[in-house]
Parts: sequence; C-alpha cells; structure tokens
Amino acid sequence: MNKGRGLTLLDKVQPAALILSIAIGLFIAQYFPQTAASLGWIVASGIFVVIYSVFVSTELREVLKAFKNLKPALIALFVNFMLVPPYAWLLGYVFLRNQPDVWVGLILYLITPCIGWYLIFTDLAGGNVPLGVSLLAWNVLLQIALMPMYLYFLAGRIIFIDFSQILKSIGIFLVLPFTLGWITRKLIVRVKGDEYFREFVKPSLSLVKFLALIAVIIAMFASQGSHLLENPFVLALMVLPTLMYFFSIFALSLLLGRVLDLPYSDIALLTFTTTARNSEASVAIAVSAFPANPLVALVVAIGPSIELPVLVVLLQILLWIKGRWTGTGLSVRVRRAPIRV
Repeated sequence: MNKGRGLTLLDKVQPAALILSIAIGLFIAQYFPQTAASLGWIVASGIFVVIYSVFVSTELREVLKAFKNLKPALIALFVNFMLVPPYAWLLGYVFLRNQPDVWVGLILYLITPCIGWYLIFTDLAGGNVPLGVSLLAWNVLLQIALMPMYLYFLAGRIIFIDFSQILKSIGIFLVLPFTLGWITRKLIVRVKGDEYFREFVKPSLSLVKFLALIAVIIAMFASQGSHLLENPFVLALMVLPTLMYFFSIFALSLLLGRVLDLPYSDIALLTFTTTARNSEASVAIAVSAFPANPLVALVVAIGPSIELPVLVVLLQILLWIKGRWTGTGLSVRVRRAPIRV
C-alpha cells in the first residue's frame, strides 16, 4: 500500500456492496425461502476462500518489524488484546444482558481486530502504514492463539458453547487457511518473484476476497435471514453499544497518543487498528461454532454496516487534527484540500 494512494474503486464500492448484499440476502429469505435454505454451504466455503486470500497476502517477515517502533506497537497490542475483550463484555452486559445471543455476537465482533480495512484508513489519514503492516501479522497470529480463551471466559458464561466445536472451527477456518496461505505465498514468490506477487497476485486476491465476501453475506442472510426478519430489533440493539465502542476507543487512542508523545502518524495508526473490527475470522467462528444460535452470526455480519460510516467520520476528525497537532502540543493551522471518501 503506497503512501497517499487513497481508496481504490474496489475499496469505495465495498461498503455499499456489503449493505446491498444484506438486502439481497433478506429479499431471498423473504420471497424465495426454499432457495434460501439451500445456500448454507456457500457461507462456509466462501469464508474459507476469504480467509485464505487474507493469509496469502500476509507477510510474516513483518512481525518483528513492529518492535522497531516499540511504543505504539505495544500500545496497539495491549488495547486490542487486553483491554478490548473485557470492555466488549461490559458493553454487552450494560446494553444486551437480556439478549444473550446478541450479547455473544457483539463480543465476537469486537474482540477480533480488523485484518484489512484499518490499513486503508491509516493510509488515507497519513498514518504509519509500514508499522500497520507489521501489526497486521500480529493481529492474525494473536487472534488464532487467543480466540478459544476469549470465548471460554467471556461468552461461555452467557450461552452454552461446545468448545470442541470452537477448536474445530478455528482449525478449519484459521489454522488451515493460514498454513495453506503461507505455503502458497512462498511458492509464488519463489517461482515468479516478489514483484510479480505485489503487482499481480495481491490485486487479484483482493478481487477474489471481495467477491467471496459478497457471496458469503448474501448466502448468510438468505439462509439465516428469517431469524432477523422475526427479530428486527437486533440491528437497533447493536447500534448504541457499537457506537459507544468506536468513539470511546477512538478517544482513548488519542489520549494515549498525546500522553505518550507519539507522532501524529503513529496516533493515526493506533486509532484505526484499535477501532476497526471487520475481521473475517469472527464471521467464520460465528457461523460454524454457533449453529444453534443464528443471531450470533447475524450480529457479526451486521457490524460492518455500522462500522464503515463511523470509520469515515473518524478519518475526517483525524485529518482535521493533523493540521493542528505537533509533537510539542502547539496548535498549527495548515491549509489542505479536502479528501473525499
């Protein structure tokens, strides 16, 4: 991702496409129920393709680079993997304790850091993209390692969870595609070279991931949409705790950045790596590990439709801040052309 490249056409249409996909899935569920019931297999296979595409693009050599810039890396990992999980549980307790399936869905959605979009918004905000790439690998590895523990301690006390099914799901949808993705990348780079991979393979993977994700969302809402149509309050229940999460973590990131005297570029990265939550891993686990609780998967799938507009707002706030903050805390006015998203 090149500095200042902005959003690609695929990036621009993705939020609208995801929302349209939800609408198409619900339409199929409402008017073509027999067809909808036969689409469940697309969800599992499509999620595998999406996560495999993500892992092929992940460069594990970037892992250790994060600790060349120790302070922001440690802050980001602390917030994502130590602070956010109990905070997600607390938000669910305050707002959703009478809706246990929705509560668990909120936890699963919030405890998995984004493994894609945050780099796009970091880039647009003029943030530290190289450090973001390093953190991407950490986000991937720690999600795989910590997911069972999070679900046991946070969700296991809310609804019954078959942890053998959780481990099976993590193996199929995280460990296996991670291993295959690592092997695929190694083979392509060895045969065709790193430049070929960056110039041709990664853009192709982005398109494959986009199309597979669209198919997954349509199939999920078609096959499970009757549960949402019977419970239209789910989206309304999600809005307040989700918005509270985004804006409170955004404020915390700004505060930590200023208290620790981080440069603006690191603050911008910290903001998006701790707020963005759109992780395909959470969708995979929700669909495969909670077959008896379909609202869990629907909550996880609904989350990005709330998240994307919020990230755009946070981007504009950061761009406004960028012209006024310096490392010494002085206010400086800088004239700049507006960036359209």
